Parts: sequence; C-alpha cells; structure tokens
Amino acid sequence: MNIRKQQVINHAKELFLEKGYRNTSIQEIIDDSKISRGTFYNYFPSKSELFKAVYESFLKEYHKQRDDLIIGRDLSNVDIFIEQLLLQMKSNHHKNLFVLIEDVLSSNDLELKEYLKQSRWLYLNWIHNRLADIFGVEKKPYLLDSAIIFAAMIQYHLHFYNMAKGNKDIERVMRYYIDRIKVIIDDVSRNDVVLLEPEVLNMFIPNGPKGHRDFCYDLIQTVNKLKHYLEQEVSDCEYRIEKLEMIEFLKEELLHQKTPRHYLVKTIISTLNEDPLLNSIACYKEFRDMIMDWLEK
Repeated sequence: MNIRKQQVINHAKELFLEKGYRNTSIQEIIDDSKISRGTFYNYFPSKSELFKAVYESFLKEYHKQRDDLIIGRDLSNVDIFIEQLLLQMKSNHHKNLFVLIEDVLSSNDLELKEYLKQSRWLYLNWIHNRLADIFGVEKKPYLLDSAIIFAAMIQYHLHFYNMAKGNKDIERVMRYYIDRIKVIIDDVSRNDVVLLEPEVLNMFIPNGPKGHRDFCYDLIQTVNKLKHYLEQEVSDCEYRIEKLEMIEFLKEELLHQKTPRHYLVKTIISTLNEDPLLNSIACYKEFRDMIMDWLEK
C-alpha cells in the first residue's frame, strides 16, 4: 500500500478512536494527515470507505496474532481458544473499538451498518468453527445457536462485568463462559434442539456455502500444519525461513487482499512446486491443491 495512504489510515484511526466516527470530519482527517482534499478523495471516495480501511487494519492485525497462536497446537485444547479470546479482550484498542463500532451502528450510514453486520457474522462463524474444533463435528448441528449465545455472553455479560469489577480476572470469566456453553451444548445435543441450523451462516456471509468463508478457515488450518512441519522437521534455517516467508505471503495475499493477484499466486506456487522436499510433504500437497482448486473456481 502507498505509504502516504497508510498514514491517512493511521491518523484516521486515532481520530475515530478518540472522537468517534460521527464526530470526526473529513477536514480534521485531512488536516491531521497534512494532505490536500484532492489527495484524500484520490485515496478514499468517502469517509465510510476510509472507515472500512481503518477497521480492516484492526482486523488484519488481530487475525494474524490470533492465527499465530494455533500454529503447531491442538485446536481442541480449550486453553488455546481462551488465549485467542483474551488476545481480543486485551487488545490495546479493544474497549475504544467497541465504542467506535457502536457509534457507527448508531449513525445513518446504512452501507457501513451492513458492512459491520457482515463482519459480525464472520466473527460468529469463527466462534462456530472453534466450538466445532473443541466439542467435535458431531455437535455441529447445535453449534450456531451455541456460538450466538457465547458471543452474547462476551458482548453483554462482559460489558456489565467490566462496569462492576473492572478489567480483571478476564481469563476466569472466559472459562466461566466456556463452562456454561458446554452445559448448553450437552443439553441441546442430548435433546436434539436446534433453532438455527449452521447453514444459516451461508445466507449472511459473502460467497456462500463452501465459498470464501470455508476456504479461509481451511487455508489457515493447512498453513499452520505446513508451518509446524517445516519448523519441526527442517534443520536448514535459511531454507526454512525462505519457504515460510513464501507460504505466509500466499496466505496474506489470499486472505487479506480484496482482489488476490492470481498471476502472482500461481507464480509462487510454481516456484514452490520445483522444490522436491516440499513435494514429498502431504500437507504441502494439500496446501497447493486447495489454492489451485480455489483459483480455478
């Protein structure tokens, strides 16, 4: 990204967090960024598009940290899920970011409201998938309802808990939520009670069933397996770093670029395919085939 454009995003981020979305004017962003109005509109056609860039910068940073926590680790381990949740809770801007989101949702910007609603569905989908990792795929028919209840605990119960006791013992609170949701999952699965089937997610998440949503989740899992293999089994440090950087670049390109550059992805895959060691590794073949299948869709 253009350095100057990134600086505008950074300045807008600070202003939005400090003053809120509605109380921050484009002129203030222009003045703070020391750019002309023409330059601003060359980068962003509107304040709402700038907000999306700011919000996505938050998500990109958080998702990378969140995904890094599971590299080479057992996804069914509840402690790892708690670490991921605590990462969100303890994020430097988490409290202000929550207020910022509420400010946008209270505005008259229908486009941004819809954008944030989609983002919430994506977050809900992540919780749903992590609950499946922990409680097993056989519980999956009951996990969307459980994910919604769990997300509500985090959003509303935690809000009042923080008001009453402050931001302390959050790990204990997260364990409390997980213990409660385990009881709920056991109960609804035993009694076969479903209000919202997991397929409902496909109605609200872009690209539909087995589309970008599942591809992203599957890609992260496969990349983590491949990274773990290289870190554990390859002793040549220079070789390992080179391959890990290429794999990480592909992941970032596919997950975080609005329009992934297919030619670039194919070029890097072609380079990796020339490596005999990689081609002998099952998780690399899975990684390669997943990407090539997705490119052909």
